[in-house]
Amino acid sequence: MKILVADDDRDMVDLLSYFLKGHGYDVVRAFDGEQAVKRWRETLPDLVILDVQMPKLDGFEVCRQMRSETNSMVLILTAHDREDDEIRGLEMGADDYLRKPFSPRQLMARIKAVMRRSTVTRNATTASSVTVGPITLDAMRHEVLRDGKKVRLTPTESRLLHLLITHTGQVLTTDMIIERVWGYDEAGDSGLVKTHIRHLRQKIEPDPNSPQFLMTVPGVGYTFSAQMPVEP
Repeated sequence: MKILVADDDRDMVDLLSYFLKGHGYDVVRAFDGEQAVKRWRETLPDLVILDVQMPKLDGFEVCRQMRSETNSMVLILTAHDREDDEIRGLEMGADDYLRKPFSPRQLMARIKAVMRRSTVTRNATTASSVTVGPITLDAMRHEVLRDGKKVRLTPTESRLLHLLITHTGQVLTTDMIIERVWGYDEAGDSGLVKTHIRHLRQKIEPDPNSPQFLMTVPGVGYTFSAQMPVEP
């Protein structure tokens, strides 16, 4: 597994590189946003560990450019008290975030979760193409077709929609979704699910403010509804 580590803190990059190489990973390093984009295009890593505060191009712009061209997993690093950075990073297409300072155990837990997600994606079969009503999801291509319009999804959005659409009519708890989509063994952050559900609604709902398919069950979780609204 090849990992790109991008951070303008050279000590942080050196420390992460040493730690990751010690666990058998191939590491590519970058120290600013422009260099991160260049190294990413040259090496096509499986995972990008990306600090949001970098010179030349910040992590948000780097993530946006990556997400427009690739399905590489993106883990952003944020300051502990910057929740707005976490939300913005997810909106740019990041798959997950990790708050600084973090322990080696926390980093390895995130990487192992990414590896489990990648394994699930590689082992997916042609059954990953699912149609319910006007929605067709191709989980292998990370694309959704709604009323003939093709929309690109991030890998995480694709896994989330695949989980919900293949359990149509069932209410899935937030913890269940986090475990199945993000691969966490421990309890995760419900904000991950909420933010990705909002983005999916923007892509597949005729009116994201009045969803017809991705329904919230307050205090429990989410469900995919196959029932179309009745015309007046």
